[in-house]
Formats: sequence, C-alpha cells, structure tokens
Amino acid sequence: MLSITEMRDKTEKTSTQIKETLEHGYFDYQAVNLWGTGYNQSPEDRLKPAVVKEVWDTIKSAPLREFLAKSGTTGIAGAAYLVPTKIYQIMYDSAVEADIVSDISIAVIPSEQISGTTMNVDIAVDDSYKPKKHSSGGAMPTETIKTTQATLDFSTPWGINFKIANDLIEDAQFDVIEMHLRNAGREMGEYASNEALTVLIAGSDGDGTQNGGASGDGDETHFEGASTTDIVDCLRENQLDGFISDTIAMTHEAALHSIFASAGIDAAQPAMFWDKFVAEGWPTQIAGMNIVYSDVDVMNDSGAGTSCETLVFDKDYALLSGRKRWLRIENYSDPIRDLVGATVTARQDSVTIYNDACANITES
Repeated sequence: MLSITEMRDKTEKTSTQIKETLEHGYFDYQAVNLWGTGYNQSPEDRLKPAVVKEVWDTIKSAPLREFLAKSGTTGIAGAAYLVPTKIYQIMYDSAVEADIVSDISIAVIPSEQISGTTMNVDIAVDDSYKPKKHSSGGAMPTETIKTTQATLDFSTPWGINFKIANDLIEDAQFDVIEMHLRNAGREMGEYASNEALTVLIAGSDGDGTQNGGASGDGDETHFEGASTTDIVDCLRENQLDGFISDTIAMTHEAALHSIFASAGIDAAQPAMFWDKFVAEGWPTQIAGMNIVYSDVDVMNDSGAGTSCETLVFDKDYALLSGRKRWLRIENYSDPIRDLVGATVTARQDSVTIYNDACANITES
C-alpha cells in the first residue's frame, strides 16, 4: 500500500483539478477524477495504468479515517483532495450492490454522451427492416423504415443527504461517517433500480405491446401451472413476437412463493428445482435465463411482499437507460467540513424499446 504522501505526489496534477472543481461546490467523478479520465479532462491528464492500480488499490483498502485524519489543517498538505475519491468509492461500491440498472438494460448511456437534459431515441417499428432479393449488380430496392420515438428525460434530479452531523466531524467519528456514506450509496442504488423497473413494468414507451398479465393465484407466482399467467406463458408470448427471453427479474418473495417450487422437470417431480435451491442457495439462472433479484418498492408492494412483479424479457431489446451526474456530491467545497451539509445526487431515465420483448406477471 502507498502512503498518503505517496498518493498525493503521484496524483498532484489531477488532485489540483479536483480542488478547482470543489471551488464550485461539487464533486462529479464522471467529469473530473483522480485518474484523469473524466469527460472534462484531456488525454494528457490521464495517469499511467500502473499508477492508477497502485493508488486505486490503496484507496479501496484504506479506511476513510486514514484520509480524514491526515487531511486537516495539521495534516499532510494536499491530502484533502484525495478525500472526495475515497467518498465516491465508498458510495459507488455500496450502490453497485443494490443497483441492477445495467443488468436489465440494453445499455446505460453515460454522461459524456448526453448533451442536454433530454435525449430522443429513434426506434425502428418491428418488421420494418425486410431483406429483399435483387439481381446481381443491380440496385438495392429502396424501402422506407417506419420509426417511433421515445425520449429520455434527465431534467429532474434526485438524491439523498448524508445525515452527517457536526459532532461526528468534531469528535472524529470517522467510522460512523463511513457508515452513513455506505447507506447513502445503497439507497441511491435501490432508488435507481426502482426507477428503471417502474419503466420496464409500465412498458409504454417503444414499439409493440407488452406481454404477460395477472398470475391469477393471489400473492403467488408460478414457473408453470398458474391459474392465469406463469413464466412459461411469458416465454411463449415473447417468442411468438420474435424475442427469446434471456433475463428474468424477480423478488426473493416471488422466488420462494412459488417460482422455485413449481419449476420441476415434469409434473411427477415438481420439487427438483426447489431441492437444488435448498442445497446450493439462490440460483443465478433458470430455464437458461439470468436471474436478477430486486426487492425494491415497485417489485413487492413497498416491502409488503404482496402483489409481486416478475419480468421475463430479452435484455438486448427491452429497456434503454441513461445517467447524468451519477453519485455527484453537491453543496461540497471543503473535503471534510462540508460533509455536514453535502448531498449525493443523480439524474437517470429509462425508456422501453420493444415493449413486446418483455412479459410482466403481476400477482393478483
């Protein structure tokens, strides 16, 4: 591990750029970061990969107290500008644990590719592209491609404050401060997931009509054998629309009641998948589909565990997401003192592309 002094010396140029950003009252990792890869930084600012690895490994392994304790007025000059990167790392790692947006989206468009507060996405109407025969050497037949359009809107930010009080700073309760930062990151990841899943459940932006329907079995979801709609039904409906489902998003509650128990090889052996779950733990695949677990509010009736949603979809065609200012720290100029009033914010939106690439089961 590097010392604080060594990290400061190896990142002197980019630390100065972070200092200049903080003078405007915020820290945006995507715009300016310690590695020189931000969209407001030039290629000449980039640190060598070996240096990045050394510094990044140290930042991840060293606790926040190491940075805060050595960044005060009696500490190491310039060390304070390493603190924002450590804070971002804490929040990012916690957010990733709860953030499933990239797991359910075709792509997550980054800040540098989003020029304004809105972004229009042209979607070719299904079956618009039709190959046509033509004679060798002859002109290709012309065809007008029908399109529809969806709009990603990033005009409304959302965020959360760190809930860090003055006494935590004054009494050097650095481990408690780190706990608050981890909680903030986790909440941001869950909120982002809830926002994206809300759009995917609605299935109303793009081309086509979403498949699926009610389970017909009260607060219960079946792999097969539901009174109305089960996962096998969803697979068939998506396939008939030309989409082979490769991802399923479900709550742990729906998995237990009763997707796993109804996913046997045949009617005579209904509990085989359940037995495997009991022996090996939460599975990551079912019927060749990647399982994405999420227990956010929109998926399980705000934690009640009722009216659960289950989504069966083709990840390459169902949902597109974009993010601006992800985990941006606002109201923040002093790397230590201003943690008291700082907030973490983000801008994100999602749109469905082909609605019929997804089937949704609602427990009812």
